[in-house]
Amino acid sequence: MVVFLVSFSLYTVLVIGVGLWSARRAGSSDEEYFLAGRSLGPWVASLSASASSESGWVTLGLVGWAFSNGVQAFWILPGSLLGFAFNWFVIAGRMRDVAASNGAVTLPDFLAKRFGERLPVIRIMSVVVLLVAMLLYCAAQFAAAGKAFEISFEAVNYQGGVLIGAVIVLVYVTLGGFRAACWTDLLQGLLMVGILVLFPLWLLSGEGVPGVREGLSGTPELLNFWPTATGGALLGFLLGSGALGINFGYMGQPHVLVRFMAMRSRRDAAISGIISMTWAALVLSGAVATGLIVRAMAEQGAPWAGGMLASGDGEYALIAAAVNLAPPVLGGLVLAAILSAICSTADSQLVVASSAAASDLWAHVFKRDGAVNHVLANRGTVLIMGAAAVLLVIDARVTVYEYVLTYGWAILGAAFGPQVILAVLWRRATGLGCICGMATGFAVAVLWKLIMDNQVTIGGAEIEIYNLPLAFVAALVVNIVVSLAVARPQSAGDLV
Repeated sequence: MVVFLVSFSLYTVLVIGVGLWSARRAGSSDEEYFLAGRSLGPWVASLSASASSESGWVTLGLVGWAFSNGVQAFWILPGSLLGFAFNWFVIAGRMRDVAASNGAVTLPDFLAKRFGERLPVIRIMSVVVLLVAMLLYCAAQFAAAGKAFEISFEAVNYQGGVLIGAVIVLVYVTLGGFRAACWTDLLQGLLMVGILVLFPLWLLSGEGVPGVREGLSGTPELLNFWPTATGGALLGFLLGSGALGINFGYMGQPHVLVRFMAMRSRRDAAISGIISMTWAALVLSGAVATGLIVRAMAEQGAPWAGGMLASGDGEYALIAAAVNLAPPVLGGLVLAAILSAICSTADSQLVVASSAAASDLWAHVFKRDGAVNHVLANRGTVLIMGAAAVLLVIDARVTVYEYVLTYGWAILGAAFGPQVILAVLWRRATGLGCICGMATGFAVAVLWKLIMDNQVTIGGAEIEIYNLPLAFVAALVVNIVVSLAVARPQSAGDLV
């Protein structure tokens, strides 16, 4: 346990050190603090964007999803990779140039300037949606930290783990801003891909593929890759949160889109896309493989995995296997990789939320643009958001996979995704269309989950209708219809 703790601690100190090192240049200007001076090269842009989008829901949630659902969890790959491809090869370069030409430094700022609004309706709506969704999203990351620390260290309970994870993130984000988040996310993205490739291979070296297949064969449905459902049930599966439905969220994540705005050149988008998609394919495959291997071990009677099998909660699978099977150094690095996934998303979300509060509300709406006040508003928002996220989950264990995908991911994807796509690709998009589309996406995503719980009954069978695709399509249609009904915006010529 000492070696395990030392390897994890050394990594944690390294991450905080990188964050503090990058803080040296934070705060010299809005573009510097919020966008790292629009200087991100392809490696930093791609890996920091990727790591920030694939959060604790991968190292805990997706591993647990594979543990519970078997090889069908591999359907998450085409859904995610389609989203990555569309983002990098269609949206990223165009968004970077539009943002640079308008001088936009945040997503609300981008939308407000793209449509040349006179009253700050888009700006205020965007900030409200962003803060609500980011709070839920960030809370899920801290809950993931609580689970990881609880099972790793006997002396740390769930509540203590939540607090430790929050403190680590808040230290370097408060000081370093966006640049700190990007450079620490680069480091964390590299560790994530290393561990999620090497660790399942290490597990397989002991079990072997035949051993995993034999372990899963006792529950035949775990080996069914192709969905057996037909009709509406098949559509529900394909567009659900465990398959292609997740793809609709990538275009609306502010913590990812801000990396596009921060790229040094439009030409870097294609290179970044190749790097990012390769990273995602390796990380997601490794997470699913880990869940399947641990489930096979549980089915074969591994005593340390019996509790997960009994409860049906496999979100502890990666860290439980590391603690019980891996050499201490490797186990410590696995815990560090889990924390990396959590931190790389939480830090970016806090930076994006604080940027919206400081730049869009404090400076633009309230017209308080003094340097000291600006910095205080920014860093104060980080601390307030961090504290609120901790309070949401400190006494409530949540399922990370569901909490992220059906709340944070879905709300952001539906509220912002269609609006960003149309703002970048369609010259006839209007500010009013953006407002109506954003309101529709937010409302449908929230209400469908709260009222219907993403379930409908067809022919006596319950079918999942994931709130994200439903809300995304509704928002897209409303935006297009409203935009066609009103005058063409004068600012459409800003598209490049």
